[in-house]
Amino acid sequence: MSGIVALTGATGFVGAAAARSLAAAGWRVRVLVRRMPQAALMPDHCLEVVLGDLDDAASLQRLLGGCDAIVHSAGLVRALTPLEFFRVNEGGTAQLLEVAARIAPTARFLQISSLAAREPQLSPYAASKQAAEAKLAALAGARDWIALRPPAVYGPHDHELLPLFKAAKLGFLAYPASPGARVSTIHVADLATAIVSTLQMPIWSQRIVELDDEHPGGHDWMEIVETLGHCFGKHPQAVRLPRPMMEPIAWGMSIVSALTGHAQVLSWQKVAELYHADWVARGPRLSELAPWRPRFSLADGFADTLRWYRAEALL
Repeated sequence: MSGIVALTGATGFVGAAAARSLAAAGWRVRVLVRRMPQAALMPDHCLEVVLGDLDDAASLQRLLGGCDAIVHSAGLVRALTPLEFFRVNEGGTAQLLEVAARIAPTARFLQISSLAAREPQLSPYAASKQAAEAKLAALAGARDWIALRPPAVYGPHDHELLPLFKAAKLGFLAYPASPGARVSTIHVADLATAIVSTLQMPIWSQRIVELDDEHPGGHDWMEIVETLGHCFGKHPQAVRLPRPMMEPIAWGMSIVSALTGHAQVLSWQKVAELYHADWVARGPRLSELAPWRPRFSLADGFADTLRWYRAEALL
């Protein structure tokens, strides 16, 4: 299947990778952005740009007119207040679906959610992602829809994992986690190809789907630390930060956010997410539904990320 795909969040980490993969797969990609994306000015990216945001019904109408599929990647991963998470993640989804009901009633709707939506009690972010999924189920009507729940996403253009790489380079890494915690991961390029593969599935049903790098049972933190260290030819000394040590750090970052008006990913409300013991993708899984398999193992993915950090003089 190909045609016009309407994409939100195209200037974000995941959305930009999705735009590249969709264009490479032959889709005519139309993006909703607040500002002109740099990728639109490059000759190898044929993007149709609609300036606006999720609060502007007129720009949403321009985005969705004549589209065959909708990929909703826009959302907040950091915010100053819980209300802001819900306003954008839940409210933006609702607004997009309400306009789509009039402008593109038969377009498939692919929502990029998060594994965090599985545990809404942990944080406002997690609750807002589950609320967005609930809006999708309530407002989609008879249209085909799928909500993809990726786990921790990393790769080139990601700055959130950079401190861990810097720590591994120094040979000492402190990580916040519960004893025995396991996490699933996925390289951003694999998530982007997963989006393309999902759109190419001939038969959809209204469902939530999880995906990861297909490593059975996810990864424990010692594996993550050793894999990071291998990138630098080292065996880093690793220390697990107990939750009572992490909480004052998170509170301090929350105060910084409040004083500066710039939200940080780490906040006191994020601590429960960090110390949740089970962030393993389970199912139903995308690999059971579509002919998609991830290309990057954790080792290959970290090596690819390190190459980008070095190319950008970040390490």
